[in-house]
Amino acid sequence: MLTEEEFYKESIDANLYYLRTLRDFCINVEVSVYGSTPYKARAESLARRSQDLGREIVTSTNGKVPSKGLSYQIFYTEYTLPIERLTEKLLNLNLGTNITEMQLRLTPADTFDVNEDLITSMASFNDRATSIANDFIELAKEITKEMTSNNLFSYSYPTMYNFMIITIELYIGELNRLKERIKKDPIIALDTEYGYNITAYEITSFLRGLIDPSADSYIEVLNNILNEIYPKLLKDYNRLPLSPENQQNLTERSIAVIRRIRLLISNMLRDLLDAKLYFIIEPLAIDNFYRNINYFLYALDADMKEV
Repeated sequence: MLTEEEFYKESIDANLYYLRTLRDFCINVEVSVYGSTPYKARAESLARRSQDLGREIVTSTNGKVPSKGLSYQIFYTEYTLPIERLTEKLLNLNLGTNITEMQLRLTPADTFDVNEDLITSMASFNDRATSIANDFIELAKEITKEMTSNNLFSYSYPTMYNFMIITIELYIGELNRLKERIKKDPIIALDTEYGYNITAYEITSFLRGLIDPSADSYIEVLNNILNEIYPKLLKDYNRLPLSPENQQNLTERSIAVIRRIRLLISNMLRDLLDAKLYFIIEPLAIDNFYRNINYFLYALDADMKEV
């Protein structure tokens, strides 16, 4: 069972990561769904609720967050603020970058003095986050259904919406685990690893489809990951029996490929900001992918493992 401090720290990390991710997904809905539709207003409302809750959590902690989450760049990255500003410029949006500017002032902490009031407050935040997450999943499923029945056009893919749904379902799973104060056991850890590998594979696939076809060097690396590395890794997750040796092997291979994807997206973001690379999606989505990859490395505690 989680201690009160573990519950508090893991709640901060999960919420600040996933609430920004959910906000970014809502921005994608707003800019990709064609025409005037209530879906855009609902997405805008959810984005605002996500930002407001994230701001409340940061305020409640006096800007102190677990050092692990900060070091893995799961709350924001070195690219987040300039990418937000580029997205605002290109799409004539107001993303409310003040929440990012606020998070840039976060301070790391390894220990937290918690009391009953703080635990009660964090449990309330988690309940509100669960409500926001469920509302987003409902919205994304409605849009997907309309898209796949030729009743709605979006510049995004149904597969992208399924990716969003799976990601936020992982959030709800984390919130439920925290509510029950359950530690991750080896089986949960292995299932989580497999789920994030599926997510990383899909991110790589999205990047391959969204990048300018003239970006040959990037496309070569993306194809190698998609066609050579991941098919073998995912097959082994399904066929190898659960044992400490197999789990270590799978984790090490996962960390290696995720680090490679992380470096790739980092280079993409630099080239994007330098106007050397083009994607047919809002720039904010690429930074979202980057944080998603960072979160996977955080979940694997990759910096504590030699690979």
